[in-house]
Amino acid sequence: NYLGPDGSNVTEKVLQTMNEKCPELLELFASSDIFGSSGAGPEGMAKQYNTEYWGKIPLDSNLCKCCELGQSFTDNHPDSFAAKALNRIVDNLVETLPVETINEDEDMEEY
Repeated sequence: NYLGPDGSNVTEKVLQTMNEKCPELLELFASSDIFGSSGAGPEGMAKQYNTEYWGKIPLDSNLCKCCELGQSFTDNHPDSFAAKALNRIVDNLVETLPVETINEDEDMEEY
């Protein structure tokens, strides 16, 4: 949240101004390794335990919101960096592991 000099929340006003003056800034994506890795990080751990490293997913507040609401993150935010990364991981899993295809006409309660 953005706070004004009096402590009031001016987030909406800031976003509106940015959208009017420089909308391209709202589409930028920043990345940071906030969880510093020790040693070789998750890739090194995967090697150490002789298992696949599937990739990483950028932090995205919409991912958490969709999970909390029981909604599909990749359907609701298909163009986000996190959705694209998640789809790549899932595609690799489906390609690598024995996965059965579910006929959409079948009753999903069986699964």
